[in-house]
Amino acid sequence: MHLLLMGLRGSGKTTLGRLASESLSRSFVDLDDRTTEVCGMDARTCFAEHGEEAWRAAETTALKNVLAESASVVALGGGTPIAPGAEELIQRARDDGRARVLWLDATDEVLLARAGSDPARPALTALSGAAEVSAIRSLRDPVFARLADARVDTAEGDLDQVLTVVRQLLG
Repeated sequence: MHLLLMGLRGSGKTTLGRLASESLSRSFVDLDDRTTEVCGMDARTCFAEHGEEAWRAAETTALKNVLAESASVVALGGGTPIAPGAEELIQRARDDGRARVLWLDATDEVLLARAGSDPARPALTALSGAAEVSAIRSLRDPVFARLADARVDTAEGDLDQVLTVVRQLLG
């Protein structure tokens, strides 16, 4: 069974995904890396040259490919659940018992501090800083809420707490 980690930028998906994969002796997949392979370019370049829609389409293809592989810990991209068709793929994997979904969350301030200045991450709106985080949260949180089997606050960085939730999710 896959463990899918979802959340906004800076929520800890990649960091916690690596730890969880080690703890569970499963492979780790960073979906952003797989999406880069499908797209043939990184997110910033794809957004600039082809737009967000092209990245989201590649993201859905990468997700479909990963879900067809053996069980792993997958750090979804922050926007993966809103990519066309991705929510349905995730829900089907949950319904079929092939995946559990953990929503990693933190305050807007923490998310901005962790990811706000990363030059590899393209801007998602014309807004800056906290306004962008808030706007993106309002769009994505309802989807995250529909898909999550559990939600954990990562603001404090309590990795043991998150790993406990992971073990409970996977039984």
